Amino acid sequence: MLQLLIGGFIAVTVLYGLLSVYFRSVYREDLENRFDAGGADGLREDFVRQGMATYDHSLRKRALRLVYVVPVVLIVAIAYVVNHS
Repeated sequence: MLQLLIGGFIAVTVLYGLLSVYFRSVYREDLENRFDAGGADGLREDFVRQGMATYDHSLRKRALRLVYVVPVVLIVAIAYVVNHS
């Protein structure tokens, strides 16, 4: 049982890391495209740096932590239904 918990935690952590890198990359690319389209003034790197600082404090980034919560809730719910039905 302990091996399953450790393996599951490692798998979810890897998934969280991959999703985090992917979402940051997509957001950064969107910022770069917005700057290139003429939607901002100043230096490109400053615009992207400010946008990424905003992303670091956004709800979208914090919601990514649900990768840890949702599997635990589903497993507990399934175990409850199976054992108490």
